[in-house]
Amino acid sequence: MSATILAAGLAAAPAAAAPAPNEPDAAKLAAGGEKDPQTDKNRKYLVGPGEDVPAVLGVTNLGDAPVDGLVVQVRILNDLDYTKKYENCWYAVDSNQETAWCEFDQELAPGASLAVTGVGISTRTDAQAENISSIIHRWVSKEYADARGGVQALADQWAGQGTKAVRGTDTALTLTAPDGQLGGLGGPIGFVGVELVTPPTGEPTPTPTATPSATPTATPTVAPTAAPSASSGVPGGEGGGLPVTGAGTATVAGVGGALLLLGGAGYLIARRRTRFVA
Repeated sequence: MSATILAAGLAAAPAAAAPAPNEPDAAKLAAGGEKDPQTDKNRKYLVGPGEDVPAVLGVTNLGDAPVDGLVVQVRILNDLDYTKKYENCWYAVDSNQETAWCEFDQELAPGASLAVTGVGISTRTDAQAENISSIIHRWVSKEYADARGGVQALADQWAGQGTKAVRGTDTALTLTAPDGQLGGLGGPIGFVGVELVTPPTGEPTPTPTATPSATPTATPTVAPTAAPSASSGVPGGEGGGLPVTGAGTATVAGVGGALLLLGGAGYLIARRRTRFVA
């Protein structure tokens, strides 16, 4: 009976070496990016379609104790893709999101920083500016990851329904000291901006058929239509020919003749009346 009670007590007691899944990481890690000297903030990377993103994803130990082993989770969306996959990382895909969990054995001393430069991320060749935003990275200690099943188990949780995370095959990704100071240090989650740069399209070049098609159609329809009635088939009314005649000349001649006849008749009548009175 005492053995039964002892077994029940051991089962009820939590294991001291196994932290609860919802416990925070004991390591005080801060995610940071390459610092822009002009803005004193994280640098934004300007890349074109189909180009690699040389992002610096860094971590600083803000605690008082060294951290033995590090793990980074890197998430990208939409028109950013993993074009290189490393053997110390596990990759999961869920709809428009790709996630990598990478593991490193290096020790991070208090106040020190380490970083990965380029994690195999590129823009798609048909990328659209509105589909490019940022790279999200989260740092935890290896102890924290191991307590939750390791990087493979963590990556599987980010895989789409019915799929599993896949391990990379390229040479292992390594952590090195960053070239400069890291910026944007806060909590364990950091954001690195990426902006798509496309060549200017410019204004369309006008077609050469626009100008000639307007000039010839306007000139022949105005000048040549009046020319045949002014001269006897001579283009433009130039180069000789008969004098210009028309309806106006005939009218003037007719009026003059009528006036001449009326004048003669009036003269005869006046003359007859003069003789009759006498």
